[in-house]
Amino acid sequence: MKNIYFCAEKHQKITLMKRFTVFLASLMMLVSLKTNAQNERMLLLESFTNTGCGPCAMYNPGMDALIANNRDKVVAIKYHVSWPSGADPMYLHNTGDNGSRVSYYSVNSVPHVVVDGNRFSGNSGNITQSIIDQLSVIESPMELHLSWELNEAQDAITVHVMGRASTDIAGSLKLYVGVIEKEIHFTSAPGPNGEKDFYDVMKKLLPNSSGQSLGSLEANGYFAYTFTWELANIYNMDQLDAIAWVQNSNTKEVYQACKSSSSPNPFYANEAAVSDITDVKKMNCSGVAEPTVLLTNYGSNTMTSAELEVLVNGETLKTIGWTGNLSTFGSETIELGEVEFPVEEENTLEVKIKSVNNGQDEAPEDDVASFSFQQAYQAVGKIIKVNIRTDSNPQETTWKVTKLSTGEVIQEGGPYAEPNTMYVDTIVITADGCYDFTIYDAGGDGLTGSSVYGLRAGSSTMFSGSRFGYSESTEFSYEVTADVKENLSQNTNIYPNPTSGLVNIISEGEQSVTIFNMVGQRVFEGCCNGEMQIDMKRFGAGIYAVKVGNETQRVVVK
Repeated sequence: MKNIYFCAEKHQKITLMKRFTVFLASLMMLVSLKTNAQNERMLLLESFTNTGCGPCAMYNPGMDALIANNRDKVVAIKYHVSWPSGADPMYLHNTGDNGSRVSYYSVNSVPHVVVDGNRFSGNSGNITQSIIDQLSVIESPMELHLSWELNEAQDAITVHVMGRASTDIAGSLKLYVGVIEKEIHFTSAPGPNGEKDFYDVMKKLLPNSSGQSLGSLEANGYFAYTFTWELANIYNMDQLDAIAWVQNSNTKEVYQACKSSSSPNPFYANEAAVSDITDVKKMNCSGVAEPTVLLTNYGSNTMTSAELEVLVNGETLKTIGWTGNLSTFGSETIELGEVEFPVEEENTLEVKIKSVNNGQDEAPEDDVASFSFQQAYQAVGKIIKVNIRTDSNPQETTWKVTKLSTGEVIQEGGPYAEPNTMYVDTIVITADGCYDFTIYDAGGDGLTGSSVYGLRAGSSTMFSGSRFGYSESTEFSYEVTADVKENLSQNTNIYPNPTSGLVNIISEGEQSVTIFNMVGQRVFEGCCNGEMQIDMKRFGAGIYAVKVGNETQRVVVK
């Protein structure tokens, strides 16, 4: 028997007998699997290695040669692990994505290779031409196409992926995109195992290491996505490339993989998608938004016109027409103008494609983009404070509070002097209304590291954030609560106060009645026409603000 030595869990070397993990029974099933598939398969080969692993240096060259001889059958990506050398530079360039795939497959030894997720898993020295030939005849149930380009500054890559199922594919499907560096050559070995040449090295997983959820796909089910990544830790830009694969997140089976093509063949002639709705605040009390949306052409025809519908909570607010000139994979951010809507507790803004090139979109699966937002926090008689923990560039951070009905800036803050320091400012608000809080970062990367901002009403957090680019805006509602004696008129009576349950309200004429708890949530809203009784027990023990009023008079009682 031949012994193979390889780097094992936690820096140890152990001896195992050479073994194959592709079993005869699995290979005998190939004929039956082939009957339900219709597309030529590209195998996904995922390799795990490390620059401190001696056996990796022994077996990687043979596996690299095997991959090079099968570029028409194999798509490859290599992950660098953290052991036995934690100083592996290709691991350190992206510890999160490398570690995620190690955990996903429970890899505890290197060199290790996984083919198509669950069809082969074992030592890299055990992968052979025969195994590749046997697995590659399993036809795939889907087609997958990929293309990418760099931006003008050559510092970001944009990857376009589209796929279509030939048969039903059930399960929790995920789309993964891997940005790779095809070849990396060092003049001196970066690790103790002496390796200088590395191939198909993973630089980034898009949209992230968890992949893009696809759900199940029916026959002819279609998808198209675009992902962008700001480049980092690239040794040679000429070696940059991207791959993609679709995998069942439960069984780990890979249904199809693909390489990039400079001229992929779109599945449809007229096919567009909308995505990335922006400029809609995550909390809203004004009932107004000015959204933008990204329109992308995934069809083979140049897109010259489109019609878009804007809805909030299922109600159509407007329809706008777009004209322009977008080639395949071209995109444009479209300003949809101002829309007004009644604000509910939970809200959804949607943008739908109604037509493309004066006709029907041939693939309606990606014709809707949505953004969910909430009714703004309602603070009643609370002291509002801005809490900001600065990052390493405190001079870049500023903020302002604006009353939306008038456009008046009522308070501003920043820039700050001390890095990594907590600052607390009090916002003075003297009038009821809907307000906007906007925080700015001149550097365009928000608050980095562990830094964060938040607005608090008393002891409650209204909202918070950290990573927001150049700016982020959120609305909140404020109700001023005056002293009971100053507010209470002879025409309105609220008693008993305090109460063990029932509260009586007596007013002159028809008055609106609103009750807030002390975190600003509206727990009751009704109308009193002379007299009404409310059982406060249903709201739970605590302090509440009862507001009774009309257009000219208001009473607020704690």
